[in-house]
Amino acid sequence: MEKEGGFVNRQPLLDGTNYDYWKSRMSAYLKSIDSKSWKAVIKGWEHPVVLDKDGNKTEVLKPGEEWYV
Repeated sequence: MEKEGGFVNRQPLLDGTNYDYWKSRMSAYLKSIDSKSWKAVIKGWEHPVVLDKDGNKTEVLKPGEEWYV
């Protein structure tokens, strides 16, 4: 198994046999980018939606976001 070096500018590769190694390296890599990237992993992602007049979320995707579905 070939492992890449400890470069911060290159993400670690998962080859199917190195999950534990990859997991620790990937979390360190994402945290090195900025705190928002790691928070996105922890929190998850939601589709951007249109809010109604009262500020409640609707099921309508924001314009231009339809291709994400």
